[in-house]
Amino acid sequence: MNIRQSNKLMKKQLRALALGLIFSLTSVGVSHAMSELLSISEEPVWPVSSNPDGSIVYNITTAGRAGAGLLEVTLSVGGMPPGVTVTFSPSVLRFTGNQVTNQMATMTVYSTNSIPIDCFPFTITGTAQRETITCTNQVMYSASAVANRPPKLMLDSLTDSALRLRGLGSTGKSYQIEATSNLSNSVWIPLGPTTADANGRFVFFTARDPGSPVRFFRAVTPGGPNPAQ
Repeated sequence: MNIRQSNKLMKKQLRALALGLIFSLTSVGVSHAMSELLSISEEPVWPVSSNPDGSIVYNITTAGRAGAGLLEVTLSVGGMPPGVTVTFSPSVLRFTGNQVTNQMATMTVYSTNSIPIDCFPFTITGTAQRETITCTNQVMYSASAVANRPPKLMLDSLTDSALRLRGLGSTGKSYQIEATSNLSNSVWIPLGPTTADANGRFVFFTARDPGSPVRFFRAVTPGGPNPAQ
């Protein structure tokens, strides 16, 4: 092989090495670009659980994709009133693969006092390696409205034998759930008590009555008027 041929071969090798390096860098760039936090959303309209001890649990949903690597998203909260603590489970959401996927975490809000959290425009932030997304809850009620709101009931069919009553009433107030199968000649049967959380929400589970194809429910304040049906 003469010097001219040797120089040509060396140039081809250098060109191939340069192209390989460019391709490698491009691949890394595409993979990294696919690792991104796409969205974050909360569900404050109804909590996962409603407890009279002051703890309220919400679902937080995030969407992301991690390309060929790992995308880690850390959740945090801001704007809560004084005396309120918040924990997330899990505290870090991990995405793998190059497809868009959803991950869900629970947010537990705890306060030693009855504070209507719905009255505060608190924020939830998801922080990834390169992106940060923040969403703000929609304030629907004033503190005075939550403290004095008449109760309302919503009925969910869980199974062929189980029902769930979701109530929206006043902060920390106790209610008696009653049922009847005839509104025109009603005899209300007490089913049990329940207590609203700081946001006035309560949940009550009951079984279907096989002897009554239709039943009506109401929430009664012990010793008070205006039951909810």
